[in-house]
Amino acid sequence: MTRFHSGFTRWIEQRLLHEDPDDLAEAIGVLARAEGLSPDVADLVAAMTGTTISDVIAAYKTDNTEWARTQATFDRSDLAALDDHLDMIARCSQPELRPRRSQHGDAR
Repeated sequence: MTRFHSGFTRWIEQRLLHEDPDDLAEAIGVLARAEGLSPDVADLVAAMTGTTISDVIAAYKTDNTEWARTQATFDRSDLAALDDHLDMIARCSQPELRPRRSQHGDAR
């Protein structure tokens, strides 16, 4: 199983015809997310999975649509404020994350 978790890499893993000792599915998933899915790579994935190029492209597009939706959620300004608030709570509850105070009471 790959360490890079995406819908596309899971789709590939579920359909692999042979073991993937070189983690090729993971490399393909990472590159497809970063660089896009080239026709050559789509052809390779189809051969690895016993599917058609159309199946591969459909799985890739589905994953990218879901990923884009997730990223749009994370980019919302109200979630950034929530994240800042949760970070503050974590700092208050974990002494190692709190700012240190000097002998004079100021934060260092």
